[in-house]
Amino acid sequence: MGGGERVVSVAVDDLDSPWGGCSTHFSGLLLKRLLDLGAEPADYPLLVRLNPGIPWKTRGNAAIVIRVRGLDPKLVFEEAVSLALEYAGWRSEAGKAPGVVVHEGIPWTPRLRLLYRLSLTSVTTIDVAERILGKEGALWWGGRGVIGASSAIAALAPGDDYTWELIAYRRPELWGTDRCVDLEKALLAEARSPPCVFNNFDLWKGELTAAPSGPDPVLAGFRGDCPEHLNIYSIALCEEPHFWVLYRSNQHTDAHVRLGIEAPPRPYNYVSIEGTVTGRPEVLPGSHVRVYLATSWGRVQALFFSESYPLNRVAAKLLEGDLVLVHGSVRPSDPGSPPVVAVDKLVVRRLARSYTAAAPICPRCGRRMKSAGRGKGYKCPRCGFRAMAKPVMVEAPRDLVPGVYTPREGRLRHLTSPPSRRPQSGPPAPPRPHLIASWNSKPPGYDPPVSGGDRRQGPHPPFSSGG
Repeated sequence: MGGGERVVSVAVDDLDSPWGGCSTHFSGLLLKRLLDLGAEPADYPLLVRLNPGIPWKTRGNAAIVIRVRGLDPKLVFEEAVSLALEYAGWRSEAGKAPGVVVHEGIPWTPRLRLLYRLSLTSVTTIDVAERILGKEGALWWGGRGVIGASSAIAALAPGDDYTWELIAYRRPELWGTDRCVDLEKALLAEARSPPCVFNNFDLWKGELTAAPSGPDPVLAGFRGDCPEHLNIYSIALCEEPHFWVLYRSNQHTDAHVRLGIEAPPRPYNYVSIEGTVTGRPEVLPGSHVRVYLATSWGRVQALFFSESYPLNRVAAKLLEGDLVLVHGSVRPSDPGSPPVVAVDKLVVRRLARSYTAAAPICPRCGRRMKSAGRGKGYKCPRCGFRAMAKPVMVEAPRDLVPGVYTPREGRLRHLTSPPSRRPQSGPPAPPRPHLIASWNSKPPGYDPPVSGGDRRQGPHPPFSSGG
């Protein structure tokens, strides 16, 4: 984000809706309007995920940030608010309150950075957000969406880990109809990609999770660490997209674990709690599993829902004395009951030893003896030696090893990082408009994927002379 002109950041939130709205879709329209006004992009559009446990979020609790140079912040604010009113005015939905925030200058100030970190794990209120925005000299408009928008302003600072998502949007006349995405061709694209793409498929169920099922404008969104390879998935789209946008994102980086403020196990907070298993896991109806932990916060219930498979299967193998670290969202619980954590990532740190009763060893020939019958002791099957002995306790093997466990890919929550992924923070290539968005059927910067190269850089086909 070098350059002489000051950067203007515009953030939006709460423009999505189960009835057809989408904050990322709105941000694509806003980006085009700002570019048409002569803005120079200072970064790729940012798709910022926040605390996944907030109950009033819509789907993935994402806010969008667009950073530009060359426009007056008041003009950017007026255009964003005007477009938000135009975009959201046609529908009326209880609890929706879009928010727009515009900030000029370096966005990673201590106050805004603290707000971002708090919003990764805790519940932030609008009065706190507005107080910080006032001290920062920012402009804002709207209702509850101001919380997410202001919290996202300082995301993806230098040194933060990031990933990419390439999203194709539908033509308005097709909203609400079945999407046309070819699963077999998408699998072919996945097979042709290096191992830097993730969470696009649920192979266990044979589903393309990159394509949503609701009436929103998203056709499909493909995720990975290698943006130059994501455009190969366009071969799977048998419906012509309206436009494409390439986002830089904090999703699948464990940002809520690495950057979030340590939160107590209160409802709706996202927590990381280490504890020792007490008692045996309980398998509940529906194959959900409950494990009680002794932690520094007191007794905690760790819930592993069947939807998190194979996490629930792993949890069922835990034994008393195992040391684990659970990451998850705190659910409301009955008064007097231990806090309930819905786990989306489990780290098994240390396994307790398990023992089982076995027949003693024959003192004459060294072979393990067998029961001679109830009340008759043991008899050696080799030499016939008999003894009225008691069973001995021997260590039993565990069907579990220490390590990191998550739901299967395709079912990972938006911020959860796949266990095999390594954090990255190298700077992306300087953004150019034709590499950020495309307003035709081909993705931005479309070109056959380049083999090798820096997997962290933005798309790098030959640059055209125009935007």
